[in-house]
Amino acid sequence: MKKISRVCIFLGKRTQQALAEEITRFLTDKKVHVHRLSTPEEVGRADVLISLGGDGTLLRCARAAAPKKIPVLGINCGTLGFLAAAERENVQDALEQLLKGNFSIQQRMMLQVGVWKKQGAPQRFIALNDCILRAAATRSFLTHAHWNKTEIPSYFGDGVIVSTPTGSTAYSLAAGGPIVEPTVNVLVVTPICPHSLHQRPIVLQADGKLTLTPVFKHAKDKALLSLDGQISLLLTEGARVEIEKSPLCAGLITLPKRDFFTVLHRKLNWGKEC
Repeated sequence: MKKISRVCIFLGKRTQQALAEEITRFLTDKKVHVHRLSTPEEVGRADVLISLGGDGTLLRCARAAAPKKIPVLGINCGTLGFLAAAERENVQDALEQLLKGNFSIQQRMMLQVGVWKKQGAPQRFIALNDCILRAAATRSFLTHAHWNKTEIPSYFGDGVIVSTPTGSTAYSLAAGGPIVEPTVNVLVVTPICPHSLHQRPIVLQADGKLTLTPVFKHAKDKALLSLDGQISLLLTEGARVEIEKSPLCAGLITLPKRDFFTVLHRKLNWGKEC
């Protein structure tokens, strides 16, 4: 990667102002141009987008940066910070590693989600973590499913989670889905509270299309489609959702001594002895 000369910063919360100022001073002293963003969608010409916040902030930054092929450096200022490259107390060391070129960029698979309703043009979105279809109220519903136009068994329960490998350690994991190494290109489909012992999570190859169609018992019922927990749409009878691998990838910067398995152990206690 070329020498870093221009960096954009996005703050998830105003409480990160002091940290943003510290980063700005540090990088400016190193002759790096720094631009603060009011929204990550404003990101333009930049070598790196720095996300100051938790995993939610980084997800938003990743969706904004992916179309422009700008890598994202996550500095965890939240609770978990599973996707971040460094913690806020180690920010100067992280920046030193960045400027020295002592880092790598992981190209993370994203989802492309198309939503068709009875009326209006189809809507299209991208997501890094997951696409969740669940009941808008506390009522189970049926979801018809097709994989590459072939009908597969329907889901009956509280909904369905379709995640990327990156999102496999989020809601999907909490719902009983598998942990997937983040550079593997697959779709993980995990039912939410299924009303059958036979409905288990399934892993599908990424080069295919999954279509989900919610079916409701009552006309007034609705489903809620959530993307990365940040974009939400209400779906009524007749709507369908098509999910496939996006042509875009999210470039997440990783630093030494913070690989996936180390973070999995530290953050989620994976492999911890009882």
